[in-house]
Amino acid sequence: MAHPPSKSRNLKKKEPRSLNLIPIMNLFIVVIPMLMTVMVSVHLAMIQITLPTVGDEAQVNENEEPPPRIILVLQTTGFEIVVGEDVEEEIGLLEAEEQFGNFDYESLNNRMKSLKEQYEKQYTVDILPDPSVKYDTLLKSIDICKFNGFQNIKYLTSSRKIYRASKK
Repeated sequence: MAHPPSKSRNLKKKEPRSLNLIPIMNLFIVVIPMLMTVMVSVHLAMIQITLPTVGDEAQVNENEEPPPRIILVLQTTGFEIVVGEDVEEEIGLLEAEEQFGNFDYESLNNRMKSLKEQYEKQYTVDILPDPSVKYDTLLKSIDICKFNGFQNIKYLTSSRKIYRASKK
């Protein structure tokens, strides 16, 4: 049994429907102004810097050696101060409360003060914290360094774990 031809076949070609412009109008009327109000504008600040010239008195003396590198090592057993290539001093925990990890900040403050008096032109201290040292200890150590005139603090990370033999 044959079926009759479909109705769409008999209809003549329809005229194209009118375009729906509402999504495009929403884009221009709502979305773009909203994005423009959220946009962050960049503010530039200019700092006036005067670089030293060849004739300045503040010219660096080439014969003078630079101050040695100072490294403050934070360990769970206390502080270790390295000046140049040599271990200058080890500051242990306070003996009364050693099991609680009470660091001797007063001795560290005194030592950093004497280092600043000894190396007046040194403004940088490298800090090498052990991963198990608390963040509060790191912050207090940085504050002590800055208070004593070491304004530039550099953080060092160790690529390997250093184990020390215990002293008996």
